[in-house]
Amino acid sequence: MITIQEAPFHRTREVIAKSSIANIPGAEKRLRECLYRSSAKWVGYVDGEIACMWGLVPQSLLSDQAYLWLITTDIAAEHKFLLVRYSQLFVERALQAYPVITGHCEAGNYSAKRWLKWLGAEFGPSDGEQIVFAIRRKQ
Repeated sequence: MITIQEAPFHRTREVIAKSSIANIPGAEKRLRECLYRSSAKWVGYVDGEIACMWGLVPQSLLSDQAYLWLITTDIAAEHKFLLVRYSQLFVERALQAYPVITGHCEAGNYSAKRWLKWLGAEFGPSDGEQIVFAIRRKQ
């Protein structure tokens, strides 16, 4: 069973521990900053276990663009189809509020780039480590 709720701050340690960034110093602090700055933030569960946490950070209070961030756990990797389908629904709703959604991903993370392409992302230049993307509302 899939459930989605507003992301609580007290679950950050659990999400980090089950993610690929568990060994990166400062990861939990950075996730808390993302949660704090987000205008909207959610956590997705599969059968009661955290699969992912994501949110939108507007560039300013009046901005028509927002930065999309996502952190996934091993549970999300086991349910890739569900992640893609729910992501598509989320992006459709997010594009109603923000005509442009931006972000970045690791240049070598091919599964992240494939996921973003399914969501309609267009990629910019890579700096060798990261690549920027934009998802635009269809006119």
